Amino acid sequence: MRERRMSQQALAAASGVSVATLRELARGTSSRRAQDSTLAAISRALGWPDDHLLTVLLGRQPDEVPLRALPVDQQILDVLLRIERSVAAIGAQLHATAEPYDSVR
Repeated sequence: MRERRMSQQALAAASGVSVATLRELARGTSSRRAQDSTLAAISRALGWPDDHLLTVLLGRQPDEVPLRALPVDQQILDVLLRIERSVAAIGAQLHATAEPYDSVR
């Protein structure tokens, strides 16, 4: 994050991973195993190959990977797609919650 000059909030928005999860991973305080998909999302958001953080976690030396700059439009599109997925998931939860009440009417 330091090399990218990204805050935890910016990385959370770019990766779709919560700030709390990022903090746990950075500190190594999580009692649960990090999911490969979470590590891949963070790697992508930082401009690395999907398996970069998993390789580091497994104690292997990753290939020397230069940071690639993501085009601004791609960054915006990635964030918008994550927002769209989140809104759809919230909508599905609301719909599922409302169904029992619909049958009562």
